[in-house]
Amino acid sequence: MAGKRDYYEVLGVSKSASDDEIKKAYRKLAVKYHPDKNPGDKEAEAKFKEINEAHDVLADKQKRARYDQFGHAGVGGAGGNPFSGGGAGGPFGGFDFGGQTFNFDFGGGGAFDDILGSIFGFGGPGSRRPRRGADYQTSVTLDFEEAIFGTTKKVSVNGTELKVKIPAGIDDGMSIRLRGKGGPAPEGGAEPGDLYVRVRVKSHKHLTREGAIILSEEKISMVDAALGCEIEVETVDGTVTMKVPAGTQAGTPFKLSGHGVPFRNDGDRGPHIVTVIVETPRNLSRKQKELLEEFRNAKKRGLFR
Repeated sequence: MAGKRDYYEVLGVSKSASDDEIKKAYRKLAVKYHPDKNPGDKEAEAKFKEINEAHDVLADKQKRARYDQFGHAGVGGAGGNPFSGGGAGGPFGGFDFGGQTFNFDFGGGGAFDDILGSIFGFGGPGSRRPRRGADYQTSVTLDFEEAIFGTTKKVSVNGTELKVKIPAGIDDGMSIRLRGKGGPAPEGGAEPGDLYVRVRVKSHKHLTREGAIILSEEKISMVDAALGCEIEVETVDGTVTMKVPAGTQAGTPFKLSGHGVPFRNDGDRGPHIVTVIVETPRNLSRKQKELLEEFRNAKKRGLFR
């Protein structure tokens, strides 16, 4: 995460800024540095990506809370991962994987221009592609772990077997574009159409995901919370032993570094955040009740703090 600027500094707002202040700051900067207003300006392009990365985190209450607590590591580095909504590739960008392009699906060839026009007031039909073959669509379903680590899947389109390389870190609802694998070029047309493979990811029994971060919960007894313990945590890499220190409070998050989703550029991975749930015992025996009463009375007398 070295070299990353503070997200609040990027948007020019304070850490106590309201959601509305963050939104206004983002819109102002996004219009100023948008590539369509600064063609060929690499510095403006870099700033635009940085602005979108900061907005993606600070506009989401959960991501913002984790960023405030853990810094860039708490949100998986955002821009280092192309599969988070507003990462370094921008909210409309795509990424090339050797003839396959990973991108967001806006539902049609001209949707990008329509979105730019409605948000920023520029772009338009003049920037669309020349006449070409029809785009085809299909879908593929992945297990949770396949989406994390990547895999290869076969899809069938008009009777042809095609192999699709699924990049590590892809998320549910995203698409992969196979150039030239769609409909044939019409007579006098520029090129064949593309094939868009829509990705669906099965849910996991214990784990959830937000961008480059994997989340889970682990239950412990109030005795273990008070005295400390070691617990076994299920991760995508297998079972990991995690130490819970004495005096842990309910809802405390713990970070397992390197057990999250891989980043695109450097091979590093985001964290796995484990939230501890402290269970209150039920159906206590008489002896257990007596011990707890003794503890409560000792606390009232100031023997425990």
